[in-house]
Amino acid sequence: MWIFAVNENSGGGRGRKVWQIVETELKRLGTDYATVLAGTPEEARGEIASLLREQDAIAREAAADSRADDLPRNLKAITIIGGDGTIHGLLPLLCGSGVPLGIIPAGSGNDTARAFGIPRQPLAALRLVLRGKPFPADIIELRGAEPDDPVRPVLTALAAGFDSAIAAAVNRSFYKKLCNLMHAGSLAYIIGLIHVLFTFRPRPLDVTADGRKTSFQRGWMAAVCNVPAYGGGLRICPEALPDDGWLNVCIVHSCTPLQLLRLFPLLLSGKHVRLPYVTMLRGRTIVVEETLPDPAKSAIAVYGDGEFAGPLPLYAQAAGNRIEVLR
Repeated sequence: MWIFAVNENSGGGRGRKVWQIVETELKRLGTDYATVLAGTPEEARGEIASLLREQDAIAREAAADSRADDLPRNLKAITIIGGDGTIHGLLPLLCGSGVPLGIIPAGSGNDTARAFGIPRQPLAALRLVLRGKPFPADIIELRGAEPDDPVRPVLTALAAGFDSAIAAAVNRSFYKKLCNLMHAGSLAYIIGLIHVLFTFRPRPLDVTADGRKTSFQRGWMAAVCNVPAYGGGLRICPEALPDDGWLNVCIVHSCTPLQLLRLFPLLLSGKHVRLPYVTMLRGRTIVVEETLPDPAKSAIAVYGDGEFAGPLPLYAQAAGNRIEVLR
């Protein structure tokens, strides 16, 4: 059986429209499937956990306590119709389960779908799900400062600094919905970039890759990537691969706002890595900290898969091949 988890509100309502197209095709093909309709990633995760409980007759205390090991083995895949936030919300259920993740993009940025070569056209993406082969992919484990802090799985990238400020601005903006209505989700990130450029100020950052610390006096951003691109297709870490067991880090530092603005067109091709104010690092364990944080200023926010994940410091570790993506 196939499970389709649909975030009806993703992409300004695009999730609902995409599901109508996909459902018509599933009925035509006579596919055995179950549907979870939800308005938020958290709701989708709870509904799927409930569906799995019923199918396997496994008593659990709460949907939040679902364990990946309990997923039924006759389940062919859990396919998400939504955006990066919906996928991120279901990662705790999927990681290490052996149940493949199918993706039919219906969000604003659709960075996860783009990273794994999933077509935007709904029926083309559905064909890939039904006929595709599982691709083992790494997970970024976002850890807390203490050993017993919960681990949060991230699939694409962690952003801290200027780019996380853009994500925050876009998520709370009115223009994101307008851009979604125009099917121009990436435009929202360009608008957010210009907005944040006039308000964000660089801060001293320490970035440690596998125990080797590098300090930056004027750090604009630090991105920890498992895939080459995010932010609507910006190739932040062009050499990153989702299955090589490594994390790639891009730090932008020691530049003026005008230089930063000139950098962003180069992100489309990945040529920014040649600039003197861009440093690329690589490691299996990455730590990003603000050097001597100012108590009068709010801490730099961290975003994982485009979703708020807390403030700096950031502790990230590559966890190899903990999820399978149909592609």
